[in-house]
Amino acid sequence: MLSLKTRGQPATSGRTQRPIAQVHMEVTMEGSVQPESVVVGVDTSTSSLTALDWAIAFAHETQSAIHLVHAFSHDHPDLAFNMGTGAEDLRAVGDEVIEHAIDRIRLQDNDIHITIARSGGYPAAALVRASRNARIVVVGALGDSLSRLSPLGETAHQVAAHSQCPVAVIRPSSGSDYGRITVGVDRSDGSHKALDWAFTRAEQTGRELLVLHAWQPRDAEDPALGVASWEEYTTQCRSDIGASVADQQSRHPSVKVLTEIADGKPVRRLIELAHSSDLVVVGARGHGGFESLALGRVAGEVLGHAPSSVVAVH
Repeated sequence: MLSLKTRGQPATSGRTQRPIAQVHMEVTMEGSVQPESVVVGVDTSTSSLTALDWAIAFAHETQSAIHLVHAFSHDHPDLAFNMGTGAEDLRAVGDEVIEHAIDRIRLQDNDIHITIARSGGYPAAALVRASRNARIVVVGALGDSLSRLSPLGETAHQVAAHSQCPVAVIRPSSGSDYGRITVGVDRSDGSHKALDWAFTRAEQTGRELLVLHAWQPRDAEDPALGVASWEEYTTQCRSDIGASVADQQSRHPSVKVLTEIADGKPVRRLIELAHSSDLVVVGARGHGGFESLALGRVAGEVLGHAPSSVVAVH
């Protein structure tokens, strides 16, 4: 990994061909990600630039370093179809990608400390390794892979499932600032972590927070209800979630909070609310499903289909 110690140096905006070591004058080797860094995956896609801009804003607001990760995927079209570009050429393109990312960071915030990692392996594996000491991993919803059949790229999905810290999957902004973060909650440990992250982010950005619990019983005999009616279940949920929200509000008193308890499918309601939210936050896995699942069904579907950016909290 390369560490660029360049605080206070002027931003570079030219696109001349030059080694990374010449972009910033002092380059040293390090063995790990700086603790609490914002890790961001960069490639040649427009989605990557959108993710980088989000990461720069987050790093500025949290006073964090940025750790850039670039890996050329083995399913790159030039490699897969022998179109005349070899691995060395792709590495040179990777250097250009990193140089462009550094320039972009410097133009927006010249005081952010930057470290770099290059990998010849799969991007998801490099990003998951980097997540061990990171504050957050940031990726675009779609990268530069050949696959465009899914609304969520393979790298984004794998990182969201296996990261050891929160993962932000970034989609292009609608251009509207709704002033709202929505967080989906149940009564799981993962939900408590998601709620804590969402309150902290709402405070950092000055946005209001909508706390949603949605659940649809299969029928009156749904074992999840126990012996309770829907009305009793709703009352208990309001009490439990209200206690969690009150605890967070005592630590984040400036955050305006709205709470919604809905009889309906969580995925559908979260996606509906995503149309009027700047960010949706979910636990990586919730109350249901198998304990061994790294990424729950609700989180996976919201990551794939929400029109807004989504953070999955581990």
